[in-house]
Amino acid sequence: MLYYLVWHSGRLILSILLRWRVGGAENVPKTGGVILVSNHQSYLDPYALGCASPRRPVHFMARESLFKNPLFGWLIRTIHAFPVKRGGADRQAWRAFEQLVESGEQVSFFPEGTRSDDGQLQPANAGSGMLVHRCKGATVIPVRIRGSYRVLNKTKGFQGLHPISVVFGPPVDLGAEMAAEGGRETYEAIANKCMAAIAGLPTAGGRDEDQI
Repeated sequence: MLYYLVWHSGRLILSILLRWRVGGAENVPKTGGVILVSNHQSYLDPYALGCASPRRPVHFMARESLFKNPLFGWLIRTIHAFPVKRGGADRQAWRAFEQLVESGEQVSFFPEGTRSDDGQLQPANAGSGMLVHRCKGATVIPVRIRGSYRVLNKTKGFQGLHPISVVFGPPVDLGAEMAAEGGRETYEAIANKCMAAIAGLPTAGGRDEDQI
C-alpha cells in the first residue's frame, strides 16, 4: 500500500517541482521478468525511475549501509529495496535478484555502480554483466536518466530545482551473450552492450536535461 501511495504522490511531486518527463514507457513489458539497467547520477534516481515505470512495483538493489538507519531502512524496504554489500561478492543479494526476476518481477540496478557527479556516463562494472547473465529469459530494458545530478549532486549536495527525465528503451539484444558460457569476457560484453544501449537513448520531449 505504501509503495503505491509513494508512486502516485511521487509522480505529482516530480511533475510540479522538476518538470519531470517520461519517454518510452511502452517499451516496458507488462508481464514476465524484467531487468531495468540504468545510468546513475543521483540518490533521486531510484525514486524517479520507480515513479516513471508504468509497471509496478520496481525492486531495487541498495547498498547495505542505507539500511542501518531504522527509519530509513524500513522505508526503503517498504518500497521494495533490498540490500547488497559493496566491495565484494554478495551471493545472497545476487540470489535475491535472480529469484525476483525468475518469479516474473521487475528489478532495477545501476551497472556503473556509483553516481556520476557531472552527468556523464561511466564504464559499467563487469559484475553487472554477471548479474544479468544469471537471469536467463529476462527482458533487459535500458533506462537513461537525465538532469538528476543537477538537483541532488554526488559531491555538492542539493543544487536546486532542475528538469529531469527518464527514458526507457527497447530491449537490449543479448541473445549471443546469454547463450555463451559465463566468464569475464562474456560479462564485460553484456555490461558494455547495456551501457551502449543507455547511451543511445533519446531525450524525452525533445529536451536535453543535461544541458539545462
